[in-house]
Amino acid sequence: MLDKREIDVAFNEKDSSLSVCFHSPDIKISGITTSINVNGKLFKINLLKKSESQIENRKNAEIIFSGYSDDLSLDITVHFIYYSDRNLIGLFGRLENNGTETASIYDFVLMRDAHINFGCENDEIKAHIAHGIAHPTVVPLVVKDENGKKDFHASSNGMATLASKNGSVCIGFLTGKTNRPIISVNYLHESDEVRVDGIARFNGIKLSPKDCVETDLLILQVDKNPFTLLESYASLIAEIDPPRKTNPTIGWCSWYAIRMPISHEFTMANARVVADRFRDLGMDIMLLDHGWQTGDICGDWDEDEKDYPKGLEGLAKDLNDLGLKLGIWIAPTEVSGTSKIFNEHPNWVLKDQNGNPQETWKWYWVPNPPQYQMDATNPDAYKYIVDTFRRLTKKGSVYYKIDFIAGCAGENLYPEDPKAVRGWTPLQKAMQAVREGAGEDAYVRYCQTPPLLSIGLADGVFATSDTLDAGATTWNVLKEVFRMSSAQYYLHELYVHDACDLSIRAHAGTEECRLRVMMLALSGSSIMFSDDLTKLPEERIIMMQQSIPPFPKPARPINLFTSEMPDIWHIKCSSAGIEWDLLALFNFDENQRQINLSLKELGLLDGEYIIREFWTEQFVGISSESASFLVPGLSGRLFSFWRSQDRPQYVGTNLHLSQGQAELIDISWDENAKKLSGTFSRAKGIKGKAYFNIPQRCQIKRSSNPIQRQNGGLWAMDLMFNEAKLSWEIEFN
Repeated sequence: MLDKREIDVAFNEKDSSLSVCFHSPDIKISGITTSINVNGKLFKINLLKKSESQIENRKNAEIIFSGYSDDLSLDITVHFIYYSDRNLIGLFGRLENNGTETASIYDFVLMRDAHINFGCENDEIKAHIAHGIAHPTVVPLVVKDENGKKDFHASSNGMATLASKNGSVCIGFLTGKTNRPIISVNYLHESDEVRVDGIARFNGIKLSPKDCVETDLLILQVDKNPFTLLESYASLIAEIDPPRKTNPTIGWCSWYAIRMPISHEFTMANARVVADRFRDLGMDIMLLDHGWQTGDICGDWDEDEKDYPKGLEGLAKDLNDLGLKLGIWIAPTEVSGTSKIFNEHPNWVLKDQNGNPQETWKWYWVPNPPQYQMDATNPDAYKYIVDTFRRLTKKGSVYYKIDFIAGCAGENLYPEDPKAVRGWTPLQKAMQAVREGAGEDAYVRYCQTPPLLSIGLADGVFATSDTLDAGATTWNVLKEVFRMSSAQYYLHELYVHDACDLSIRAHAGTEECRLRVMMLALSGSSIMFSDDLTKLPEERIIMMQQSIPPFPKPARPINLFTSEMPDIWHIKCSSAGIEWDLLALFNFDENQRQINLSLKELGLLDGEYIIREFWTEQFVGISSESASFLVPGLSGRLFSFWRSQDRPQYVGTNLHLSQGQAELIDISWDENAKKLSGTFSRAKGIKGKAYFNIPQRCQIKRSSNPIQRQNGGLWAMDLMFNEAKLSWEIEFN
């Protein structure tokens, strides 16, 4: 049917199945059929080829199939598109009710029971799966126990990427405007087969006579490299729905600092520390977490006058006087059964199957009321969310942490709008209402929301578990947070891949806090710390400063698809015309680990590299092929790689984890004068060091700042920022 250089497509009229053969790499997806569930009954769709044409300036080819099934009064078309310029396949469907009665549409399976043949054994296949609404991890597809291999099943929200040693395939929806997008991944151990479904889930929406609905676009793409597929998937989404492209924020959050007893006085005490130690580095958000609202419940969203005698307006003004801004935590879809809004408008919440308000859980915090979920498909409820955020923005909030909003995405919760998709549209509408009310200038950070709904609405998204308090023996929690965060690195193209607000309080040891800070900063997240800053030791203050400002992009977890813990992160950095690489190694085990890596694994060009560790200031050595790294138990280490030059050269600072990207403004080498010079930029009052590799044949004639040789051979220059900029120079004989 289609015979392209990189893809062959065949249609079997006997069983109405499609097969797609990719040639680079060689991966075959066969037995693709289509089905639909209407009024609770499953129908297999028989396809007839309707037309084949060139589209979009003849770059792409589209085949349209008409679908039919006995006793089904729907006009069905399935569009199969080959994007020759992208080397990928697209699928979408269209339904029109040509009967006389309203139809309830459930799962429209665009790609049913498709068999993926990777051309190699399936034993080592890894699957990138988004569990629940927005919790991705990479897991093995084939699991063995004492009885042998086991079946595997997972439903992934939006997209799944499968990686084998022969090549990788990405199956995912590019939009989420009309249906809940589900990718079902299955491994059948008896037949040793990998099978995948691409499901446009409508969950019983009502399709009236003559009405029609179109599914979102499903794509199939292959590549040798699974990272290329993840990053390409994000790029394709961004082409359809342009992201907001907001810069990461820097701020303080009250939650781990004090939990519920947050107040004007406590906030201002921490604000004065921020103004003194962090503001000139860019920290300016003071976020009130749960506890600012009257009664500590959800739904009404008025500030507690006892804790905020000046109101939120007064707090915002006092913060503005310090050069800081107000941020607010809010759970806009959570409605407490004891709230005024619930008692006055119980019809504004999502219902059970019988039309009664559906209780979803008991609020975890005192007074522990029953909880319901706001139904944003109800126009009045939608307006209430909009008006709430407009009111809070008018009071001075410029930043919103949107928590628990995914609670309205339960498929057991019935919306008022019969054309709304259970488990999807209520969340979509709620997110739209938040943005409409908050305004275009506000930074909106959604918690636990999926990429296809977040794009264009979110400035940042936090989609892992909480990191909890530092020093509270929470290593198992941190490990899962780390795995989820690693699997989301590629989403930075859609919005800021935000992490949980971070505690590095004195209860935790130095090594734990180093690991925590590396997790936060190197993920490309906004920087939001959450401790009582008035009690934080100087060591932790400096550690916070070393992570500010945020990295402009995330590190890539290079062993995401090859290790249970994706604990090797790599990122390329540049500033002032020079480039270097960072290697972050994390150890969640209690025992010390030795990690051996070749420079090729980091994508480094041939040559010799100077290697230095950030925290310990250790000079690891000079290598051209590989290096061995020791990482203490329950800790992290950050190594920088600098291509060796046959002259004195700069090899980083201890001012910022990037080791130059945030602080190095310019640097130059004057060959005639034998002089190395440059300029750093940091906040006034900060102290630190800059490091240099100086060949033995070069002797220092003069240095603008004190400089001394370290054990191992590197030189360290003392830096003291009496002003925001510091220029330096070293002359050599």
